[in-house]
Amino acid sequence: MRVLAVLFRLFALIGLLGLAGLLWLKFDTQTKQQVAFMDEVIDDAYTVLQSEKEAQWKDISEKKSAFNDVFDANEQIPDGDENLLSLAVEALDTSEQSIYRNQDYRDRLDSSAKEYGPGSLYWDSQDNMWKISDGYKLESPAGFKDPFEDETKFPFKDKKLEDGTVIKGVARHQRLRTVVGMFYKDRHDKQSEISKLRSMIVLRDEELRQFQNMWAREKEAKEKTQDELADTQIKLKGVEADLANEKQERQNEKEAAEQQIMVLDTRVAELENEKVETAKTHEAEVDALLEEHKKEIEKKQEEIRMADADGYKRGIDEMLAKQQGGEVAEEISEEVNPFMVQKNEGGPPEMNELDLIAVSQQKQISEIGSPSTISRVDSKSGMMLLPLGKERGVAQGTVFTVWKDKREAARIRVQSSRDGFLLAYILPRFGEPQKLRPGDSIYIIPEQEQNL
Repeated sequence: MRVLAVLFRLFALIGLLGLAGLLWLKFDTQTKQQVAFMDEVIDDAYTVLQSEKEAQWKDISEKKSAFNDVFDANEQIPDGDENLLSLAVEALDTSEQSIYRNQDYRDRLDSSAKEYGPGSLYWDSQDNMWKISDGYKLESPAGFKDPFEDETKFPFKDKKLEDGTVIKGVARHQRLRTVVGMFYKDRHDKQSEISKLRSMIVLRDEELRQFQNMWAREKEAKEKTQDELADTQIKLKGVEADLANEKQERQNEKEAAEQQIMVLDTRVAELENEKVETAKTHEAEVDALLEEHKKEIEKKQEEIRMADADGYKRGIDEMLAKQQGGEVAEEISEEVNPFMVQKNEGGPPEMNELDLIAVSQQKQISEIGSPSTISRVDSKSGMMLLPLGKERGVAQGTVFTVWKDKREAARIRVQSSRDGFLLAYILPRFGEPQKLRPGDSIYIIPEQEQNL
């Protein structure tokens, strides 16, 4: 029993020693991993910062001071001279590019400004350093957003799901590499923006210099103009005296012209009075002519009425004579109705458009007639105005039959004929003259018997 108890104690001691060794090995490995990670991050930082290039950073600092001095001086630059601020910016950019175009700097910046996602890094225990897995492609993070903020997709440690799948974890050192790379990239971008801003300042400064020089030239031109203005004012006084004399002469001419205008205005007033009197005389003559026409129409209408009465009486006498077996009274003379004429049974000739044009262009209206239009028609006064006159051989007293739409619409007698128009009486008891309107297309045929 004692031997067995001793063996158990020895096994327990050995187990404790093994556990302690295992824990020590794990702690040592983690320590090496953390130290290797921190050494690599620090080395990247100093490389990106280019801390060993003291002489170049000193040169950059001096060039910045020179740029600030030139900017603060703001000295005017004559036209054609180089801009000192532009020269200072070019020198500063050259010094900075010796840093930012360094291949080691560019490689380390591009390498560090990456996103170290799950499974990208592993610990090589033989070399005691972190390495990127073969076939893993690092990508630059988009903006400044934390690419691993969703812990359901990117846990800190490997996570096994219920279905057996394993989600790769993203350790803190990987997350730190990504965020530090973001800072390096942002620093580089800010330096590029500063360089662009300096260039914009130079462009704006050059424009300002141009405006300053322009203002100086304008100031010089203004002073010269003021001197010329003083000379001009002296000359102007002499011109004003001459102008006063000229003005007095023009005033005298104006007064003479006004007198002449008054005389002409008086003459114009006299002519206006003569015009009014002439118009009154003309209107009186027209009124008298219309009154004469009305009386003539009333006379003719009375003659027609008397003729109708005589014809009615003769008809009754003839009827009574026939009933009583006596002789028929003498035939009714055409003189009973002076407006009765022989009806043209033939009507207007059938013509095509070319024939109508040819007829309308004849110098005189032939027996086949001519097309026309009604200019004016007055049923109350029984007058009609047509655009035909002496130029077509129309004479006073000529009788025409007016055809419209192949129907005898009226019969007219020419009362007066002038160049370009004729005025005619509408003969009663024939056709339907009341349906005629101004603008109607008509066809006129001269009557064979013109003895009305």
